[in-house]
Amino acid sequence: MQRKMMQVLWAFVFLLFVTSGAAQAHSFTQEELAYMPAVEQLKHFKAGTITPLEVLEAQIARIEKYNGPIKKNSSDLLDDYRTWNGKVNAIQFERFAEAREAAVKAGERWKNGTARALEGITVGVKNDDEVAGWRVDQGSILLKDAPICEHDTAVVEKLRDAGAIFVFSTTVPEFYVTYTTWSKLYGITRNPWNGDTTVGGSSGGSGAALAAGFCTLATGSDMGGSIRLPAAFNGVYGFKPPFGRVPTSDIQYETFGPMARNFDDLVIMQNIINGPSTQVMSSIRPRMEYPTKYKDLKGAKIAVSYFSQWSGMGNDKEVDAAMDATVEALRKAGAQVDVIEFDWNGAEFMDIFFKGLMSTQMYMLIEQTEGQDLSQLTPYAAAIIGMKDQLGPSKLVEAGILMNKCHAEIQERIFEQGYEALILPTCLAGEVPADMDIDDTTKPVFNGKRLTGNSMKAVTTSIFNLLCTYPVVDVPVAISSNNVPIGLQVVGNTYDDIAAFRVAAQLSKVMPKLYTGSRMPDFRNMK
Repeated sequence: MQRKMMQVLWAFVFLLFVTSGAAQAHSFTQEELAYMPAVEQLKHFKAGTITPLEVLEAQIARIEKYNGPIKKNSSDLLDDYRTWNGKVNAIQFERFAEAREAAVKAGERWKNGTARALEGITVGVKNDDEVAGWRVDQGSILLKDAPICEHDTAVVEKLRDAGAIFVFSTTVPEFYVTYTTWSKLYGITRNPWNGDTTVGGSSGGSGAALAAGFCTLATGSDMGGSIRLPAAFNGVYGFKPPFGRVPTSDIQYETFGPMARNFDDLVIMQNIINGPSTQVMSSIRPRMEYPTKYKDLKGAKIAVSYFSQWSGMGNDKEVDAAMDATVEALRKAGAQVDVIEFDWNGAEFMDIFFKGLMSTQMYMLIEQTEGQDLSQLTPYAAAIIGMKDQLGPSKLVEAGILMNKCHAEIQERIFEQGYEALILPTCLAGEVPADMDIDDTTKPVFNGKRLTGNSMKAVTTSIFNLLCTYPVVDVPVAISSNNVPIGLQVVGNTYDDIAAFRVAAQLSKVMPKLYTGSRMPDFRNMK
């Protein structure tokens, strides 16, 4: 009897030791919780080793430390919108109380076995997606009192149904029309890696929020590079789906897509938001299922293009170095990699593309400013409004002709030759200031020289908004000498999302990983 009791006692002691060791093994710092990938969070939520509320509180703590003041009312105007407060400034408004309630409920669902695919995962929502009860003001003083949204957009509806938690609205440039993020309404958004530099745009607040550890996933929209540029500058993954894959609108240049700190998280978010919706006629059915595992690239043919003719200034040497390193890594992985250059002129392309874009339903942007005090606009937005007399049906025709020409060349030189994907830089410049505007003093910098003319010559993203049926994954591959990430675009053939994901998946394995060890944003120059 005594021996039996001793056995029970030792079994109890052993159980205590094991459970204590397990608890200790899952003791995370606030930073680890804030940056933990969604795929890992979901495992811990299921095991009960952490809760959605713990992750949320860790991220809110970072917001309170690094973001800066958050306006409670979008009607409150800033007198010092270009003054640097030493913070990231990625959030337009927060909904912490609602998020905390949702996190508690998510924890209960994990306990009672009713958890959904993204149960308890926090999402930063771009101020472009309508969320019931929130306001979309497009970053403009002219729309600061826009009506409260009555319904969720299709993407938000899909995320909500999957159990995601909406924590805050992220900053955007005015009317989404430039690739840096600042406005008179919300000030300048700064890059967590280097506050002197841009977070990109127009999904800049989403990219910065991810980089700063404010949320786990974020929404983006892309009409000229607005997912891929913030992804590149902030060192995160972004996907521009082909037109119709994710329910967005019936503007063919536009699409919504996922943003995440790692490739696996990008996959699970894309699996939630793609597919048909009663809200958007152009959304494609059936829903696509993106694999979580992809075969290696042994024997695959990959084309790369440096696009060194595009800007008229060549490429910054660090961008070319990142391309070189990517080519080497792919070859070591067993892929056949060939350099195939295009002699397209960025200035000519962007003039045709942008006038075509603004001649679509985007013309409503100009119409909604009629009778308003245009002196309240940012200079970059005012310049767009001033294009009114240059727009019209003929510009749509010109854009269509250019689209067919570029499509034919890419097909003939890349995909008809058996290449699985095309890789090219996202941004050709070495530095883009956080407050970039239309004046020449704030333009992007190439090898120490500042760009003149249209700033869009510094980026190549709009090619695949005009060529709207091509899927593009933006992948972080390097960090520059000024501590800003460098991203590359992986382009699949028309509607061949899986090919683009396969190459991106391999790059995520062979290129240096961010958000680990010393490769973390250090908020430098945050005075």
